[in-house]
Amino acid sequence: MSRNIAPALQTKLQARKLFVADLIELHLDTPLYFTSSNINITFDSETAPDAGNNEYLAQGQFIGYGNVIESADLRVGTLEMTFTAVDGTMVSVVLNNDYIDKRVVIYRAVLQDDYSFTASDVFMVFDGYINGYNISESNDTATLTLECSSQFADFERTNGRRTNPASQKLFFSTDRGLDFSPQIVKDIKWGRA
Repeated sequence: MSRNIAPALQTKLQARKLFVADLIELHLDTPLYFTSSNINITFDSETAPDAGNNEYLAQGQFIGYGNVIESADLRVGTLEMTFTAVDGTMVSVVLNNDYIDKRVVIYRAVLQDDYSFTASDVFMVFDGYINGYNISESNDTATLTLECSSQFADFERTNGRRTNPASQKLFFSTDRGLDFSPQIVKDIKWGRA
């Protein structure tokens, strides 16, 4: 991802003392905003689904995300974002929302000692989509991991119609001709001798 980081921000990033916070946007049916800071942060991002300033919550459930590796080669960029799942809030968000292919944007803000910053002190770290999730439990904790990838995740996928009821209803909403296609797919002899 190309960066247009202002020279003033480049200077701040080279400082011996650096105070940063990650700002996470989950573009679910009801957008969620989280921060790695220990206080809530208000920010107006250009990618947020809600226009205007949004409050990024320092809720204590967001733990972190894996390394974001960039390359000049065309490849799928992936990362895993981890939340604590002890209280079940994030688990219910994932289980009760259509989360696959929902957008995820991560910003990093360079903060002053008083937690203030300007829009020029923020840069985008990742912009991609949720592919899946994993919930792991132990006796004393649980974690929810969202698997995210860049927009090139399905770069080689062949687009087109499928022989299933959902695909048929996109074009012919009242047609029930493919309602039982999953059960009889083994019996169809099309194209076979």
